[in-house]
Amino acid sequence: MKKFLVISDTHRNTMRARRLIEHYQGEINGVWHLGDLSSDMASLSAAYYPRYPHLAFAGINGNCDYDPTVPEERLFRIEDCKVFMTHGHRYMIRYSTDFLAEAAREKGANIVLYGHSHIPLVKEEGGLLILNPGSLSEPRG
Repeated sequence: MKKFLVISDTHRNTMRARRLIEHYQGEINGVWHLGDLSSDMASLSAAYYPRYPHLAFAGINGNCDYDPTVPEERLFRIEDCKVFMTHGHRYMIRYSTDFLAEAAREKGANIVLYGHSHIPLVKEEGGLLILNPGSLSEPRG
């Protein structure tokens, strides 16, 4: 089974992300960053991919990101799961995860990953795993 470190909302403070990568690098297959800031993902990848080439790095733009080379969302398959990755700000997640869950189901996803609120969440709704890792730099909740 593949394992990934999922992070979000680092906002130029990658110290905790770096510690986590160092600690788990032998146990994970990659690092996924859910936006704010996508440039943090680029710096983490540049720092760690040469040292740990077995780690795959992927990220998306959040509401504070303006890199046209980074996608707003990703949809991909890992083993037998279809994963939808988004920052969440376009799905009104501050109020509920209903719109986000609906979008994920329309895309055929089994897992939806999002950030933006800085509040960690793990819940299952009708076969859909909804996960927000919170923020490593400015946690809430």
